[in-house]
Amino acid sequence: MIKILHTLPALDGGGAEKIIYDYCIRMPEKIHFDFITHTDYIGILEEKLKKRGCEIFHVPTRRENRKKNQHRIEEIIKNGKYDIIHVSQGYRGVYLLWASKKYGIPIRIAHSHMSCIPESLKDRITRKVATIIVKALSTDLFACGKDAAKWMWGSIDNVFIMTNAIESDKYSFDNNVRISLRKELGIENKLVIGNVARFSYQKNHDFIIDLAKEITKLNKNVAFLLVGRGELLDDIKARVSNSGMDDYILFLGVRSDVQDLLNAMDIFILPSRYEGLPVTLVETQANGLTSIVSNKITREIKFADNMVYLPIDSGTEKWVKSILNMKYEHSSNAIKNTSYDINNSVCALVDKYKELLKGKEVDGKRM
Repeated sequence: MIKILHTLPALDGGGAEKIIYDYCIRMPEKIHFDFITHTDYIGILEEKLKKRGCEIFHVPTRRENRKKNQHRIEEIIKNGKYDIIHVSQGYRGVYLLWASKKYGIPIRIAHSHMSCIPESLKDRITRKVATIIVKALSTDLFACGKDAAKWMWGSIDNVFIMTNAIESDKYSFDNNVRISLRKELGIENKLVIGNVARFSYQKNHDFIIDLAKEITKLNKNVAFLLVGRGELLDDIKARVSNSGMDDYILFLGVRSDVQDLLNAMDIFILPSRYEGLPVTLVETQANGLTSIVSNKITREIKFADNMVYLPIDSGTEKWVKSILNMKYEHSSNAIKNTSYDINNSVCALVDKYKELLKGKEVDGKRM
């Protein structure tokens, strides 16, 4: 049995979390995943993972209590007898990797899920220094794409690209689901604009509200579906109410049926300030949903012709024109025959884990 400890900020169905979950449930029996998560609430993926025998450890963040954070991490790693630790916090995983090295985990993976973030000079220096330490403590480097590898690790040399893969057939367009959901949500005959994202500075929901204000001046027969939760949710809800936009914007919370909700949409928007390689755009392209996305997002993610990049730094005018002049139709699944279909990529990850352990002792046997 190969024991792997994954570390994630949460297990709430967000991008990286959902990706690791989808790989986890397809692992052969001889590969076992456990998880460290830095939240005090139960994420929507946790029950499913526990049913598969995964152990989930909740650890306080360093900001909440640095001493407890470090003590709990060391306790888990010391007692877990793991063969691999897979750290998805990029350069912020210094202590996890240090503790793993201290207690003898032979394979220590640092994984970059981000291809850029806005940084002050101080932030950039901090990241650069932390990255040097992370690379020294790690045995192997992963990234979700080439841009994420270059930004975090300096190059793509000796970096394993673990794609943000999905079960693409699950996301293929279904008109019957579309009709049913639109009726259920009371949006049958409306132009439906959707977004699936954590309510955070990164995801730029303020831009979405600005956009909604301008579009509803020109088209009253419109609905915005906002899926997710996060630290700015209450602020965005208050802004919507104060703007008199409640009739146009539906807050749907965290959902386990995103594949169905995409069918109900006419256009998907993602005006992020920065991203890695967003899995939600893999999902929309599997669905064939027309998408308009921020020009801050990597072009690596584009497979479908009906995905358009627009700037976010010059206001909403171009977005409004593009949305109102778009042809609203779902195209074919653009992901199925790529490495972003998990059925094509899971074997590559299994092989990589085994390769990394070659010559190491696992369960009393040499790999």
